[in-house]
Amino acid sequence: MKEKLKEKENKMSMNVLMLESVGSCIDCTGTTYPLNVDGTPDMSSGVHYSDVSEEFLNNLSFNDAAELNDWVYDVCGDEYTYFLDKGSK
Repeated sequence: MKEKLKEKENKMSMNVLMLESVGSCIDCTGTTYPLNVDGTPDMSSGVHYSDVSEEFLNNLSFNDAAELNDWVYDVCGDEYTYFLDKGSK
């Protein structure tokens, strides 16, 4: 299983955090992308995390919100804790 995941990461050729509760991922620039059916990011539809929709925030699970907070702080270098306030599932 790890081999398949590693292969998938290589295909994407980018470091991303998967946000399954909202069918998206975020990259190291802070851009969120919806996921295609094959699990790869839809690179034509990126939105910076600070500009995501209210619907995105309302559907973000608590666990994904916590991981997203850590990601934004550790990888993007920003301290942005709004996600934990919104993630409710």
